[in-house]
Amino acid sequence: MDSSDIEEYLAELARRDEEIGRRAEARVAGIYGAGDSLEGYRFENSFARDDQATHRVDWVHQDRWRTARFVYRHMPRPLRYGLKRMIR
Repeated sequence: MDSSDIEEYLAELARRDEEIGRRAEARVAGIYGAGDSLEGYRFENSFARDDQATHRVDWVHQDRWRTARFVYRHMPRPLRYGLKRMIR
């Protein structure tokens, strides 16, 4: 491979990179709108609180489950994995 082949290959990679960038920009513009920017973006307001995993499973972290969490976390690993399989 000589230097002209390497330069052609690098130029092709640059063209592909630009095309992938244009596709990504079009996809983001389609989702969020063309005029939107990420300036002032706040993750906690990005989607409904009900859809966020931290709010859906928050019941696990209530104080009444503290003992159960402690017991589960300190079980031997094979027992814990077996319990998980039974629950699912």
